[in-house]
Amino acid sequence: MLRRSCTLLAKTPKQQVLEWLGSIDTVLFGSDGVLWKFDDPIEGSVEAFNAMRAKGKRCFIVTNDASMVSSDLAQKAMRLGFQVGEQEVLSSAASISHYLVAKKFSKKALVVGEAGIQKELGKAGIQFVTIDQDAGDKQMKDFARQLEVDPDVGAVVVGCDSSFNVSKIVVACTYLLNPRVLFLGTCMDTSYPLCDKRVTVGAAAMVVPIEKSSNRKPLIMGKPNPQMVNKLRLSGSLNPEKTLVIGDRLSSDVIFASNCGFKSLLVGSGATSLEEAQKLQCEGNERKLMMVPDTYLPCLGHLMEYLCEDEGTAEKKRVDKTENKA
Repeated sequence: MLRRSCTLLAKTPKQQVLEWLGSIDTVLFGSDGVLWKFDDPIEGSVEAFNAMRAKGKRCFIVTNDASMVSSDLAQKAMRLGFQVGEQEVLSSAASISHYLVAKKFSKKALVVGEAGIQKELGKAGIQFVTIDQDAGDKQMKDFARQLEVDPDVGAVVVGCDSSFNVSKIVVACTYLLNPRVLFLGTCMDTSYPLCDKRVTVGAAAMVVPIEKSSNRKPLIMGKPNPQMVNKLRLSGSLNPEKTLVIGDRLSSDVIFASNCGFKSLLVGSGATSLEEAQKLQCEGNERKLMMVPDTYLPCLGHLMEYLCEDEGTAEKKRVDKTENKA
């Protein structure tokens, strides 16, 4: 399959798809929108994921979801029927903790986010504090003047936060006045679609206000940052030509694949439609082409048509074809 061609697998000769699948040894799956929607598996996703494993492919869940620690995400996946272990779940929260450990970070992290970030930092032995100060009835300028600042804070970590408010922006920006304080974000996902034309906001709704108010650029540690799979890359166990990213979001999953040199498959069961991908492809903008996937399927379950085939047969046909040409 050609890179960034948005090839429709459903309209591609079956033999060609089988050979393409046979060239892949590692698959990195997104979670929400690919495998499940909130607490329900997407139809056919469990069967396709487990069939990939049964074919001998290494399967990882690589997610920007920082609401839970990796172990809890693995337990959720297993409860839904996916055959996966804790070491095969990579989250943006874990990416942040790995990054800070690698930097030998010894100060405190101020967390604007959910429990998943806090627990991942705690697991890594990194001290953290949360924001318990609130402006209440005070004018914001009075709240800012009276703010108590902890001199041991060396990083501001921002992710999805259901109790986000202006007071938290003020506190985070106060610490970020110090250029030595790191500014880390989980991801820049803007929103997540719900049923009945409803959405819930993503971490960008928290990261962007702090970014704009502090005039500081955050280092985003989730997808599309290759840091998400840094441990696998450093171990030498990832061959980009044999690694496939399956995701539902152009701005994170597909760019992540492009940044890492991986193959990409967009599924239409989540945040992005086929029409959006094709529109970017037609625009011809080189920067936007980074968001065009190699391949497309309506949902992960559609892969079962090919996974039920014997890949050995596909490989034999490919070899026979080569020998006949010779």
